[in-house]
Amino acid sequence: MSLRHDWMETARDRAKAAIRDGRTEEALRAVDEVWDEGRPIHDLYGDMAAAFLDFINERLGEEAVEASWRYVGEKLWRPVLENFRDKDPALLAETYAMFLRSHGYEFTCVEDDQAYHFKLSYCPSGGRMLQEGKSASSGRHPVNFGVTSRSKDWTFGKKDVLYYCGHTKLWFDSQPREWGMDLFKAEYGDFDESGQVVGKPCTVSIAKRVKG
Repeated sequence: MSLRHDWMETARDRAKAAIRDGRTEEALRAVDEVWDEGRPIHDLYGDMAAAFLDFINERLGEEAVEASWRYVGEKLWRPVLENFRDKDPALLAETYAMFLRSHGYEFTCVEDDQAYHFKLSYCPSGGRMLQEGKSASSGRHPVNFGVTSRSKDWTFGKKDVLYYCGHTKLWFDSQPREWGMDLFKAEYGDFDESGQVVGKPCTVSIAKRVKG
């Protein structure tokens, strides 16, 4: 019997070893491999969430899809926001930017007198599903995730929006307002048939002070 060290060693291990030994090119490659190593499971979990939503829709209908996202938002996202209730919204915006970076977004952030505006040119979840053709409205992939049959408030007033994307409108717009933290505004972007952003991207804005 022999241990498969080549399978057990992580890209992080290789990067640290290369740095210690002064092997710069190998270290740089390993840094990129750290990122690549985490993407398959990240994408699988995103697709898994979309598949759960399809199951919920098939058994209980689209209203239950919204209710499910609201439940998860209340359970997981609200406690995160509560930590920022009495703090400078700049700290919340900084944390949101960290979430985007760790998630693999490509984005720009523009600050004005009123808010921080995050323009999401590439989304590694819903946007990736659109690009891969996994939306039921596309049919370019054998895996087709559900989309809304008609326009709904929780899908930005649009139809044919992935159920997965509904949490963005809820968590980064509607629900914080209901919790008395009227800081967020989320807007859905424009996409072509291949899932590429055309015109405006999805945008999330965080106000510099609570509205109202």
